[in-house]
Amino acid sequence: MPLNQVAETISPEPDSFDVVIVDEASQVGLDGLLLLWLAPRIIVVGDDRQCAPFYSGSKHDRITQIFDERMAGLEPWQREGFDPKSNLYELLQSRFTEVIRLTEHFRCMPEIIKWSSMQFYPDNQLVLLRQHGSDRLPPLKVVHVPEGHCEGRRDKLINRPEAEAVVNELHRLTQDPAYADRSIGVIILRHGDQTRLVQDLVDQRIDVSARERHSILVGTPEQFQGDQRDVILLSMVVDGANVIAATGRNNERRFNVAASRARDQMWLFHSLTVDQLSSKDLRRSLLTYMVSPPPPYTHPHQPAHVSADRHCEPFDSLFEQRVFLRIKERGYDVVPQWEVNGKRIDLVVTGGHGRLAVECDGSPHHSTPKQIHDDAERERELRRAGWTFWRIRSSAFALSPDEALEPLWERLTELGIHPRTVRESSIDDAPTDMPWTPVGLAEAEPDEDADPYDGEPDEDSEEH
Repeated sequence: MPLNQVAETISPEPDSFDVVIVDEASQVGLDGLLLLWLAPRIIVVGDDRQCAPFYSGSKHDRITQIFDERMAGLEPWQREGFDPKSNLYELLQSRFTEVIRLTEHFRCMPEIIKWSSMQFYPDNQLVLLRQHGSDRLPPLKVVHVPEGHCEGRRDKLINRPEAEAVVNELHRLTQDPAYADRSIGVIILRHGDQTRLVQDLVDQRIDVSARERHSILVGTPEQFQGDQRDVILLSMVVDGANVIAATGRNNERRFNVAASRARDQMWLFHSLTVDQLSSKDLRRSLLTYMVSPPPPYTHPHQPAHVSADRHCEPFDSLFEQRVFLRIKERGYDVVPQWEVNGKRIDLVVTGGHGRLAVECDGSPHHSTPKQIHDDAERERELRRAGWTFWRIRSSAFALSPDEALEPLWERLTELGIHPRTVRESSIDDAPTDMPWTPVGLAEAEPDEDADPYDGEPDEDSEEH
């Protein structure tokens, strides 16, 4: 239940429960500390790189004043973390060191979640486990609104042409049979009147039945945290006039949430161009990634020098090495001994539209009755997780490698997995001369009251 209902319905008796579980703890402010009173054990589920409570102006000052008055007896080190900007996840993480990192990601298409993975979790990247067929929607779409321009300042700032473009596309999607059973959301990448403008246009142009059928929601990243849609339309809002770079922890959290809410397809509407954005700007990182994304299934462990006659790590057998070399010769990307949840797959062939697990039967690890039984159990488990398998026997390969591998090439084509010589862009007419690299993460939080979308930056701010 929401935190306010806890206070209203549960008696404040110590240790009323054995365990309390707090979900989305990064959005729970210091008022969530009352939950520690209710149980001797607490499981805190959250992410310090997602949206946190934030107060500004007079409300922030008033909370600080109350804290100073009532907690004056605490030592400075004890007061650390007790601030209006604090959240329950970070506060407890700093005091209890047992953190379990969950890295397996099943929800989003690999191209969608990979931006968040590489941009915000560079030292602990997510394991992309969402499987799909070649008939999926293009996962990334970019729409430039060249006529887009902003009016107003701060919370009153709006970009009517971009709002019109977003709602026009949203209306078209509700009429497209390919989107008939899909939920759709619109995320505005700034606070203020733009969200209200888009919502008004949606109410005017899309009938109630379509809004209900597609579970259409318009909001900011904070309103989407803990929620998701099949299709998400992101709107940058800002134009190219005096844009302050979107940096800092608060912006990192908001962009991370916004870019990880789409399961099947993510759109980005923008009125400015890459050259109008600072190299430090998260908007530049997101835009350049979506225009020219890196391969979704890159893997760090790809052996460079593999012999057909001498055993090499990490292969289990010469048979695997020879099959690996044949697949590489055809121009495919292939990774040996791919690990999934503690289980290994002999070879995985990757491409822009998916992955295929290749098992080499007859190697020393696929021979005894127990190994065969364990192998079948492992495959059943991975199939339930969405993996597609193809098997080749060592006896067939030894007799005629070309004939034994012919069904593999056919299967890869069926799955939309092609050699690297075949262009596999998921965005129409995407330029290939714009390599993507993540921007650096903030080491310290800048002034949170500074508006990165304000048309009049301070003299010390970076302008583009």
